[in-house]
Amino acid sequence: MNWLSAKRQHRGRKLLRTWREDPFVSFGKPTAPSKTGKSRGRKRLCLGILSALLAFSVAACASLPDSGPVHQGQVDPDSRNPLAQLASGPIDGSSPEKLLADFQQACAAGTYDDYGIARQFLTSGTRRSWQPQTQVTVLKPKTELKLTFADGSKVATGSGQPVLRVNKLGIRQSFRQEETIKYELAKEGGQWRISSLPHGVVLTNTAFKNAYSQRNVYYWSSDHRFLIPDPRWVPRKNILQYLLTALFSAPTHDLEDAVSAPEPITKIPSNLVTVQGRKAMVELPDTLRLRSETEMIRLYQQLRATLLDVAGIDEVTVSQNGKALPDPSEQPAPVKKQTMLGVKNGEVIEESDTRSGVFTAAQDLAGEITWPTPGPVGTDFQVAIRGGTELVRLQRGKAPQVLYRGKNLRIPQVDPWGWAWTGDASKPGDLVAVNNHFQVVRVKIPEGEKWKIPFFALSSPGVRGLIVWQVGYSFQGKMVTVIRGEDGTPIQIMLGNLGTDILSEVTSVAWIDSSRAAILQPGATPKIQILAINSYDDSFEAAPESQYLVPNPPNGDVQVVNDRGARLGHIQQSWRVLGNGVSYPAFTGTG
Repeated sequence: MNWLSAKRQHRGRKLLRTWREDPFVSFGKPTAPSKTGKSRGRKRLCLGILSALLAFSVAACASLPDSGPVHQGQVDPDSRNPLAQLASGPIDGSSPEKLLADFQQACAAGTYDDYGIARQFLTSGTRRSWQPQTQVTVLKPKTELKLTFADGSKVATGSGQPVLRVNKLGIRQSFRQEETIKYELAKEGGQWRISSLPHGVVLTNTAFKNAYSQRNVYYWSSDHRFLIPDPRWVPRKNILQYLLTALFSAPTHDLEDAVSAPEPITKIPSNLVTVQGRKAMVELPDTLRLRSETEMIRLYQQLRATLLDVAGIDEVTVSQNGKALPDPSEQPAPVKKQTMLGVKNGEVIEESDTRSGVFTAAQDLAGEITWPTPGPVGTDFQVAIRGGTELVRLQRGKAPQVLYRGKNLRIPQVDPWGWAWTGDASKPGDLVAVNNHFQVVRVKIPEGEKWKIPFFALSSPGVRGLIVWQVGYSFQGKMVTVIRGEDGTPIQIMLGNLGTDILSEVTSVAWIDSSRAAILQPGATPKIQILAINSYDDSFEAAPESQYLVPNPPNGDVQVVNDRGARLGHIQQSWRVLGNGVSYPAFTGTG
């Protein structure tokens, strides 16, 4: 027992003696003695609490070393180990039901001990062959895996409703609405053990979020101008190692033709990254070929962006064979501050932390302006729709510049490359991109050129988008990827696998952040549907009389504007008024 534990035990005993004399003195609020039995009951309760605390102190003494060398400690960033994840090995004499229940608890804590405890529930042969890291299936919130036994308790079938499945690289996989898992049991050494089970684990929603965290890995755009986030679910334990394993494996399938990935590392070293204080140190294997200093710098920037996304890390160093790579840190990252544009009293206004007021006055607009749209942070390209037929470039204090004329123009989008997207919402397959040099590109949609596209929303990194087709009187949404030329010119839209069922009606579409898009569905009970990259889809009730969604809202909170012109945010599962009197608000995307 060390001095700290001894001191705690001494103080605990002293406090216990004090409470025996007066159980309320330590609260600092003197209480008059009661003539009823309530005082004695409270005293017994306080003594019980103190006794438990003292027992914990003594137990801690038994578990702490009192000799041996002093070792340097190291904080594992973002690696919480909640009490809910405490697990122990199988108990002798456990029934099959008890064994499987305890096994599920051990799987919930598996990322913290490399599934060492969970493997104890398996027969010796199965223990060696089971691959729990293959995939994680996440069950619907507030549900657990239901187990049904058959064949004299030798076979159990688990059933549940998944909401998410990710592979070992944190990439979302397909799943059925109802999943079944078969466990076979056998006796080994007189005890029940699991003799057969599928690879991977099944976790409750709570256990998954306690053990895993969603973080971005970053890939260069195909022209190496911008870093594109690719969200992944990775274990909190050894999170940096898992992030780099994902980075050096492959991007998510829908990004493969839109980004430039580093050369894969076929065998990831277990010490690819180590942590000292708040510094992450990456030692690249000598098998990774870096052909030029430019390639080294690009990789360094990827690694920095990926690792600095983790709480507790504010410095990254990279080396290979003990030699430091060229450090690109002389170029500080731009500060990501959002600005909101909107329409008020016939003028385009702006609001930010540093500026607030009129962006373009009514007399300069020369017509009705809708959907003023800022470009992503770091760009100076703002556009809007005038009179429903003109895409105009907005300029602070100046008359707008006409970029494109058409009919029934769609809500515009601006990407980091300086292209503004619109098109005729009533014309099948019409998708147009225009830059500030008046260059017009009609972007091909091979699978959807025969359908009307009332809504197209582009994420702020400019690579992923959400397209909504009108099919007769119904609508269907689909995630897409933008394919560009070497100079960043958009060429083609490729359809992804993620999408929605047929929807009865859609009134608005917007990206909430770089990985989530929202769809507003009207009706007696308006609903907002969330489509997420490599994460949970979601849906919830919209605010009453919601008219349209606000693009790129701060903090990732869904925002809408209602029929009275109030802007409301969905914060902590409830709707709150954030502003009034501004039409068509839109925020700059932060990438």
